[in-house]
Amino acid sequence: MRIKNEIEYVMRILLYLTKYGENRIVPSNEISEAEDIPHLFSLRILKKLEKAGLVKIFKGAKGGYQLTKPSQEITLRDAVETIEPIICIKDCVNDPGSCNLRRGNCALHRAFGDIQREFIKKLESRNFKELAEETYSEGTCR
Repeated sequence: MRIKNEIEYVMRILLYLTKYGENRIVPSNEISEAEDIPHLFSLRILKKLEKAGLVKIFKGAKGGYQLTKPSQEITLRDAVETIEPIICIKDCVNDPGSCNLRRGNCALHRAFGDIQREFIKKLESRNFKELAEETYSEGTCR
């Protein structure tokens, strides 16, 4: 399993806005340059972040982007669900009827269900404020 680049870009944009957009409106070109994301792609992601209620868009010559709420209230789950509204590691976990063999009634279904619940809990337990403090204080990431 692999996290899509688009989800990683969402996370990098939210992390950048957490670190550098606390008290100011951040232009899209600054975000895309600093995070090495193609500008047009970053604009599409920022639009999705606005639709998800995580980012506010300011239009005009001095326009840009800012988080809509404190970064400690934005979790990794919020970021993932901007792109993947339903977090599902295996179809039978969310829809047992999709399993053509045992209709979700097997050890694999239960194992995947446990893994998915733990994965979602972990995503919910991490917020962007703490990630920014960890990442930027260690100097390991932009």
